[in-house]
Amino acid sequence: MWKRQPDFAKFEEKPGGEGWLVNPHEGLMIQIKPDQPTRHAQFVLVSTYRLGKRRGQPIRRQRMLRHLGIEMWMNLQRIGWERSSAPKEL
Repeated sequence: MWKRQPDFAKFEEKPGGEGWLVNPHEGLMIQIKPDQPTRHAQFVLVSTYRLGKRRGQPIRRQRMLRHLGIEMWMNLQRIGWERSSAPKEL
């Protein structure tokens, strides 16, 4: 059955904007930030970090289309991930 997709054009990109989600149960933190667009598409960069005293390099980094990044952000919040501010020691 056809499902109506959200209008991703209404999600305005903040200049230099990035978002952080944290899941203390899994011990993970995700950063989603805009990446360099191409002539045909806009992208976001998704970096995954382990929670702890020292973070350092991400354990996973993935580039994806902007609308898929927005869907991922909404779905992660729906399943229990919480918004967070940017950590100071990265």
